[in-house]
Amino acid sequence: MTHLPKIIHLIDDISLGGVTKSLALFEHPALGRQYDFAIEQVDPDWAIAPRLNASVIVVHFSASWKTIPFLYSLASRNPDAKLVLVEHSYSREWEALKVPEKLRFRTMLKLAYRIFDHVVCVSAAQADWLEEAVDLRGPKRRVIYPWSDMSDLARLERPHFSLTEKIVIGAYGRFVDDKGFANLVSIINRMGDQSPVQLRLGGFGPDEEKLQQLAAGNSNISFYGQVDDVADFIGQCDIIAVPSKFEAYGLVATEARLAARPILVSSVGGLPEQCDAAGIAVDFDDAKVVIKLLERIHYLPLVNMSVAGREECLRVTEDRIECWMHLLGGLLVQSNQKKVA
Repeated sequence: MTHLPKIIHLIDDISLGGVTKSLALFEHPALGRQYDFAIEQVDPDWAIAPRLNASVIVVHFSASWKTIPFLYSLASRNPDAKLVLVEHSYSREWEALKVPEKLRFRTMLKLAYRIFDHVVCVSAAQADWLEEAVDLRGPKRRVIYPWSDMSDLARLERPHFSLTEKIVIGAYGRFVDDKGFANLVSIINRMGDQSPVQLRLGGFGPDEEKLQQLAAGNSNISFYGQVDDVADFIGQCDIIAVPSKFEAYGLVATEARLAARPILVSSVGGLPEQCDAAGIAVDFDDAKVVIKLLERIHYLPLVNMSVAGREECLRVTEDRIECWMHLLGGLLVQSNQKKVA
């Protein structure tokens, strides 16, 4: 009986939807035929990491000063395993907004990244920032975009854009300040009743009451509620906006593109690199610029954006599998060479 190489994914919170959903990629037969995958939940506040019978250990939680002891323990207690960190969270804009002492923060990153054989960046923008900030370079660094099962979105009909009907802009996610929904609501408010667009917000969170009050009395703004069915929500929209203040990648933009919805995204993190012919990146803090864009929205090449976005994403699963196969295969070759030596 042939034993497949064991790949263990470490997560600190199984309830984190995006990360947990992304791990379903490794259940795909193309990967399952080559590797034996498992998911382990750990508490990175532990001082001592577990011993794991794995060829490769992939860490999916962000490094911090509190987790440094755990990470060093992980390396020392699993000396034969290759260690990979997927940097899901940190970005240039996150650092600018959240970090008062950059030197201390970047020192922590350097100490953490030193532990790993490879760091996976989730966007080219993140990779560029980490090269500038902590000198993280190839071949130790690689960009692999995130994934989730979005096959149902590819089956949605393309929107029917009409010059005589209002364009429905959808925005969805957790209702927190970082997602920038308040900026979007304020912009639609400033456009008045004759606005050529309507806004549909989907989601929930601590800022829900604030957003409801901000939108009160505006017939061009509606609330969908919690989005349990992404395809149903996107199917009610013509365009998807992602006004976030920071995003390491921004999987919502990929979901929108696969659903053949043009995207209007913030100029942060990995969002602009998803536009290409599929959408427009804009500064949502500059209300005048956004209003000017929305006032002429009917005259944008929306059909072309719709078609281009879906075409760019049709092979998203195959592309992600190919990237991970290449990374894991290379790490295992290195490991076997070390054993032979």
